[in-house]
Amino acid sequence: MRKNIAGLKIRIETMLPILDERQRRLFLATEARAIGYGGISRISEISGVSRITITQGIKEIESGNMTQSVNRCRRKGGGRKPISEVQRGIIQELENILEGNVSGDPMKPLMWTSKSMRNIEKALKEKGYDISYSTVSEILKNLGYSLQQNRKALPIQKQHPERNEQFEYINEQAKMIF
Repeated sequence: MRKNIAGLKIRIETMLPILDERQRRLFLATEARAIGYGGISRISEISGVSRITITQGIKEIESGNMTQSVNRCRRKGGGRKPISEVQRGIIQELENILEGNVSGDPMKPLMWTSKSMRNIEKALKEKGYDISYSTVSEILKNLGYSLQQNRKALPIQKQHPERNEQFEYINEQAKMIF
């Protein structure tokens, strides 16, 4: 019996890294069925995969529902929903928070914000949204923001008094084009 367990361990350690989620579930379910009584627990213990996953694989095998698209490992609609779908209005609120704190080259569609991800996260949480700073970062990347750290530099010469208005005007013109 120990020889069989050692062989099973080797098979599982060899195969799991090269299988996708669905193949892994079906492979482990097949091994559990081959063991018989106690197989699900034994395979779960050896592989570190939950008993529920293995049981789901057994159900798939027994139902004969193993013909699924080759390109998909989950059923259509599976996986986590985008935050904009789960928490309506979060993108608009994020843009409202960034209003007035956006910088960038007016000649290029490259933008960044002077607010930190954690400060944006805090502001969104105060508005009642459940979000992390890493998700804020991901949303900003999707909106076309370049996540750059502010660089402190001493001004070489005195700036024109209407410099900010010039950039805002150019930014408005660029928005009309894009």
